[in-house]
Amino acid sequence: MNLVGGKAAKLEMAPQHKPVFEEGVALAFGRWTALQLGVVNEWGGPSSREKAQALLEDTIDWFYQHKGKDHEYLDLEDLFDEALQVDFNIQAEDDSPYQMARNLVNLYSQVAAGDYSYVEALRQLPNANTAAACQRDPAQQGGEEESSSEGDDEDMEGQEGQDMEMDDAPPPGVPLQQQQQEPEQRQQPVVDEDGFQVVQRKGRGTRR
Repeated sequence: MNLVGGKAAKLEMAPQHKPVFEEGVALAFGRWTALQLGVVNEWGGPSSREKAQALLEDTIDWFYQHKGKDHEYLDLEDLFDEALQVDFNIQAEDDSPYQMARNLVNLYSQVAAGDYSYVEALRQLPNANTAAACQRDPAQQGGEEESSSEGDDEDMEGQEGQDMEMDDAPPPGVPLQQQQQEPEQRQQPVVDEDGFQVVQRKGRGTRR
């Protein structure tokens, strides 16, 4: 995908292209790991999922309100950064707001020109909420396990051996290589001195 520079061309989205564009934005949000971690772990509180949906709708409106004007991806990056910090208590150190803003500006430009190739590529990518579920806050997991373990004492004694085996088993559907890496992935979330959840960079991704 050829990324544009700091802004998209002045293209107004034709009505027939809007459903595809909106699908593409939704697909991109579903593959945004930092955001999905905030949703799965409810770092924004019980309404975290609703907050993510509101950000999605605000993002689509941002593009439509700027119709016929330049779409500065840095403005969109600021919107994402603020939403993560205010709504989800996340300090994104992985540059994902920057990458998301650039990709969505480019997505708008392509779809407005009748090119759906990027949306088609997004359809082939796995959702980030699946990976986020595997990296849930251990404290939250512990609370859920404790509440679900309450039951009849006799049933617990009769199934004690089986429960021990299930506790040691990896989550279903996780590839073997990921199962072996699971103890390293399930670590306490990093919290900075201001109390923000820190989503750190993985790999060697850099801004270009």
